[in-house]
Amino acid sequence: MTTNNSNEKNFLTYNQQMRKLRDDKQIICNGSIHKRTLVRAGYFNLINGYKNPFISGVDTNGNHIYIPNTSIDQILSVKLFDESLRSFLLKYITQVEEEVRTLTGYKFDDCNDGGKIPWYDTAAFSSKSSLQQKMGTISKAYTELSRSKLEYVEFYKNNHSKIPTWIMLKVVNFSTFINVLAYSKTSVKHSICELYGLTQTRNSKTFPNVKLLIGSLHWMRKIRNACAHNERIYCLSRPKGRILETYLRQLRRTYSRNKDQKLFDLIVYFKYYLPHKEYQSFISELKSMIFALKSDIDPIAFDNIRGQMGIVNLSDLDTLVALSKDDIEYNKFDKK
Repeated sequence: MTTNNSNEKNFLTYNQQMRKLRDDKQIICNGSIHKRTLVRAGYFNLINGYKNPFISGVDTNGNHIYIPNTSIDQILSVKLFDESLRSFLLKYITQVEEEVRTLTGYKFDDCNDGGKIPWYDTAAFSSKSSLQQKMGTISKAYTELSRSKLEYVEFYKNNHSKIPTWIMLKVVNFSTFINVLAYSKTSVKHSICELYGLTQTRNSKTFPNVKLLIGSLHWMRKIRNACAHNERIYCLSRPKGRILETYLRQLRRTYSRNKDQKLFDLIVYFKYYLPHKEYQSFISELKSMIFALKSDIDPIAFDNIRGQMGIVNLSDLDTLVALSKDDIEYNKFDKK
């Protein structure tokens, strides 16, 4: 859209938008196929949303300069990659989320005298958590349950004196669930950590890494929410949010020096939460998506995207798969 003296955008027809891309930005955009792309995707969603990897600098007037031969097809390829990435990651995040919720519900009741101490009693939570933290979490859970119209929730409301832990944990928001887990008794958190190998070593001794457990779930939650709201995924970043856990420390030193949490951190977290064969499949499919994008766009633009994802080198994905890891022993969970 062109800019007038008041810095507001004027309406442009699709043909005018195409001319602006060609003349003002030197982005290749010609013919009915490219016009169809603009009509379907929208100028803002496509160009403003995915132009950044193709920007090589600014001119004397402060306008963006684009990599030579940048085309609307290449920008569309990035958009389609990001859309596929959203669906792909959402599938695995929701799988992990559902599993951890289920396991937490089991262990929460197990550590509270087989559920005799109900989840809405502050005594069911850790004595190290403040009363405000516990009561605030219980209150949020109650509010979210009261708003639920799910059939099984209504059934328990109408036919039972209380809603069991497993239903509460299934229904509440992801953030509320994470708080329930964070404020639960130490034995609950440690059991989850031990199952998934979320541990740290100090003085030659291994300890459950609760910070990694809660931090990894929060990063999944943020990415899941972005996926659900159709936000850009490949470039998500949280400044100084990186947790330097076991696997990152075994990769090239760049990962330990960079403190920003990026999409690559989620890829690392999945190594804990997925059985080895599933993780191999996850990485294999992810690589296929990444290499398909690499073949469709300019190498400089691709390197920009790879960097924003937090991947220093594509070979690091194979290295990550190969790093030693004990498989998840689900059948021993109730013995911990």
